[in-house]
Amino acid sequence: MPQGVPTSPDTVARFRAHYLYSGNAAESAREVQLPESTGRDLARELAQDKEFVATRRKLRDQYLDELVAARMRVAQKALERFEGELEAPTVAADAMITIIDKRADYGKLVIDAEKNAHGLAKLDAEKSGEIKTPSEVRVIVTTTREDLTGDENGDG
Repeated sequence: MPQGVPTSPDTVARFRAHYLYSGNAAESAREVQLPESTGRDLARELAQDKEFVATRRKLRDQYLDELVAARMRVAQKALERFEGELEAPTVAADAMITIIDKRADYGKLVIDAEKNAHGLAKLDAEKSGEIKTPSEVRVIVTTTREDLTGDENGDG
C-alpha cells in the first residue's frame, strides 16, 4: 500500500484475526499483504484496545494451561521410563545387538519439566505482584590480582 492510503477495514479485520493468535505483527502483515511497518502500526493500535488485549491474554492463558498439562503428561511418562527396568531383549545366540539406555534422557526431561513449572510459577507470581522483579541490575567488575598473589602491587 502506498504511504498515506488508508487500509481497508476488511484488511484490518484479517490482520487483527491473524495477529490475535500469532502475536507477530510482521508475520500478520505479510499474511494479509501489508507492509510490515503498517503491521507494526496496527499492532500498536491494538495494544491500546483493552478488549483485544484481554482476549489475547485469555488465549495465552488457555494455551499455557494446555501446554503445562501436556508437559506434566510428558514428565509423568518420562519418570515412569526413568524408574523402569531396562528390559533385556531376547535374541538368537548368533545375533549381534546394541542396547541403548535412554533412561538418562528421560530423567533430564523430568528435570526440565520441573524447571519449566518453577519458571511459570515465578512469572505468574511476578505478574500478580506477589513478588517484585528487580528494576535495576548492577554488575561490578573488580580485579582479583591481589587475591591471587597476596601482593597489592601485583609484583609477585
